[in-house]
Amino acid sequence: VIASAPDAVGQDAIFDRLLRRLTQDKYWEACAGCDLRDRCYVHHNARTFMDPVAGPKVAERLRALYTVTHLRGRLHITMRDLRSALAFTLAGTRDCDQIHDLYATSRGDNRGEILSGYYFNAWQGGAGSADRLLELLRQIDVGEATNPDLDRALDYLPPDARATTRFSFGERGDYDTQLLARRFRELPREASGATVNGRMTDHREYVAMLRRRQFFERRDENWKEMLPYRTYDTFWGLVTGRRSAGLYRDPLVLAINRGEGLSDPGCLGNALALRVRAVDHGTVRSYRLFPGERFGLMLPAASSNRFVEHVPQELRLVYTPPGGGPAELVVDLDIFEMLTRLADGYQPSLEEQQGRYLTLTVFKNVLSSAPYQEVLVTPSGHDFYRIAREPTGVLKLRKLDREAC
Repeated sequence: VIASAPDAVGQDAIFDRLLRRLTQDKYWEACAGCDLRDRCYVHHNARTFMDPVAGPKVAERLRALYTVTHLRGRLHITMRDLRSALAFTLAGTRDCDQIHDLYATSRGDNRGEILSGYYFNAWQGGAGSADRLLELLRQIDVGEATNPDLDRALDYLPPDARATTRFSFGERGDYDTQLLARRFRELPREASGATVNGRMTDHREYVAMLRRRQFFERRDENWKEMLPYRTYDTFWGLVTGRRSAGLYRDPLVLAINRGEGLSDPGCLGNALALRVRAVDHGTVRSYRLFPGERFGLMLPAASSNRFVEHVPQELRLVYTPPGGGPAELVVDLDIFEMLTRLADGYQPSLEEQQGRYLTLTVFKNVLSSAPYQEVLVTPSGHDFYRIAREPTGVLKLRKLDREAC
């Protein structure tokens, strides 16, 4: 079961049904007479998702994090994985007696453990957790992403300063805000060189907690900007069919061209340019050109099993040559994000080239073996010449308009 497929079958997606079941009133009746009711992080978590107005909004954002993990293609998420991860998010691993013992003292370590139990921290598991889904969720921690304007405000203002920008929950306490306010007061503010490393660590941990809470509870729709994948919404629309995959073929080809060192390949139309090789101290750069109309961006075959909730995890960019086998690039969320950054002019580091970038390298190696009829050469990086082989065998040289490039 692909359990992280929201909206694919409406509001009755498996994620939504399971979360609603875990937060049914009958499972939390015992909390009504508990003396820790207004301070307990487990009760706080349950009442958050049980809220009739804000609860579905928070659940939507938690579901988006599971969807990102699904789209990365690192794990086939099963019902057992999903149930275990959601149960940990809500209740952790302590029973009621252990929670009372934890609250019995107000040591700094205990306050940190209490804060880690709140859902906005617990959704990604705890340190040393062996749960395979929680481990993947930690890799997309919204607390580690950056939004400079927001981060500055979170660091220098007390945690209750912007309470009106977050949802209101009528049936839960505000002990999380009290703990965060105490941590805010204890943050080191001095600028001595001896404490700079510790000060930065404390501030980053504090801001990360506030970022997570803000992500789940902010009133506006800008929560998607806090995700570590800025292309998540676009990619989700493509794999679910809400956006036409064919319309995104040319931008992906453009991104590959940018990655080949062409700063403005618009003059090539929709053709893909593949650099032949990089020669040290070479004076001429040459590229093989592949017509864009022979590329197709498509979804994999849909599942025919109506009992399995399924959403594709990837797109396929396929080049079909006149002769020979096709070249195929499997585009998951990581590759899509990388290509989008290449299109914006980003240059991958050496470490990145040894990671996900290798998938693109393999695709280009397969593509280089396909037949081609055009090349692009430039002696300076500014003047470009396009050489085409006609069906009769005649070669035609044409200088491209510099203004068009």
